[in-house]
Amino acid sequence: MIIFLSYATSVLWRKYINTKTISGFLFPGTIVHELSHALICLSTGTTIKELNLFSSNNTGIKYDKPKVPFVFDFIIASAPIFACAALIFLIAKLLSNPIHLNNTFPHEIHFSLKGLFDLIRHLLDAAWVTLNAFWNQLHLGNIHHVLFLLAIIIFTVSMSPHRQDIKPLVIGFAVLSIILFFIEKAGVDLLKYWWWSYCIKELWVIIPLTISVLSTLLFVTLLIMGFVKGFRLTFGHKSSSK
Repeated sequence: MIIFLSYATSVLWRKYINTKTISGFLFPGTIVHELSHALICLSTGTTIKELNLFSSNNTGIKYDKPKVPFVFDFIIASAPIFACAALIFLIAKLLSNPIHLNNTFPHEIHFSLKGLFDLIRHLLDAAWVTLNAFWNQLHLGNIHHVLFLLAIIIFTVSMSPHRQDIKPLVIGFAVLSIILFFIEKAGVDLLKYWWWSYCIKELWVIIPLTISVLSTLLFVTLLIMGFVKGFRLTFGHKSSSK
């Protein structure tokens, strides 16, 4: 959901809004996005052929085929998602958690077909609750709230993958889910390890927040696009007829 929501929002923004304006607004997220790709490339021994951070026309990274194609492709492609999520988490901590969100993880969820649908249901419910809690607690007169709002907009949209990264991301997360399924079936309870439990609980806060923010941004973007097109069709034809 995050992959496709962020990609759709980013594409629409860059297509229908001034490119320089969007690039400037998303610049901090772009830096994190591309540097996270670069860091994982260096960590996996993948050769970076080109890295542009400050070029308005060709910002991005190009690298050779990784040594372990499928695994490293997925790790490199997914790096910006986790990097942006980690930065949202860090900014929230630095701003003393301006928006208090529920981090209750549904422990009854198991890796099975029913568990998958239950998890999706819990996730959508959490996204809706998070959206309501966020807007109810948001005070635009509070500088911490404004900074946090700008940060989550910038870094959630900046999670958007490059077009060529979508396939390895979808396949990679599917394979990762299957691996977790078999770990669960083998009787290994990962939640008993504090580091895994901590990461899951914090991700459970960030994921619904990200989905709720991206869904709102995409909805508002489509609404404005529809209004503008309707306005142009209505008044444009009248002007041309005159």
